[in-house]
Amino acid sequence: MKRNAVYTALLTIASLLIITAVLFTSLQFCMNQRDWYYKSYVKYNTDKHTMMSNEDMTEAIFRLVDYMEGRVDSIQLSVTEAGRVVEMYNRQEIDHMVDVKSLYQSFRKSQLAAIAAFVTVLLLSLSEGKKGRSSITLRSLAVAVIIFFIILGALGIWAYTDFTAFWTAFHHLFFTNDLWLMDPAVCRMIRICPESLFAGMALSMAAWSAGLILAASLLLAAIEKALAKKHKAK
Repeated sequence: MKRNAVYTALLTIASLLIITAVLFTSLQFCMNQRDWYYKSYVKYNTDKHTMMSNEDMTEAIFRLVDYMEGRVDSIQLSVTEAGRVVEMYNRQEIDHMVDVKSLYQSFRKSQLAAIAAFVTVLLLSLSEGKKGRSSITLRSLAVAVIIFFIILGALGIWAYTDFTAFWTAFHHLFFTNDLWLMDPAVCRMIRICPESLFAGMALSMAAWSAGLILAASLLLAAIEKALAKKHKAK
């Protein structure tokens, strides 16, 4: 019994790592949708506030994505603002994105551990089915999914009711300096990244994550059921 409890705890942690990997994968997918940025700028008439074209804003924000992904070495580019060609980003924005890229790359590296955990959980699930034991793996995954949706739901409610407070807390948690506190009067980055843009991406990421996690859970449940049926038939 004690061994099963330890086994269940470890598998629950492994399942949470899987969910973390899914969450980050969803973030990557959403961030790399260039058309989504353009359509968002058009939807919210952002160009009227920035005095830049939707095309230039899309290029500018996607340059940030390219930088975080490691596809370019600098976030700097030229844009046309109010009919004048200017450099898009200032020193504060450039320095802040160094921190953002470091954080993003750390999350990417954590995916390897999460993928290893996923493979381990899947193999253990298959092993349990062959041995005819009760599905500790499936129960652990169910617990992890419940924990995830509770946390996601709480964060979602917080972000929906007070996105500014949510976003501020996020930056205090992950950054040790105040570079993220930008003045819209001098920082174009903050102007092309309104709260509506981040809120929309957060909702899209949450939806993708929930769908992928539910699909993975149903797949493991189907595998477990098939293995149990096969074992019973022997």
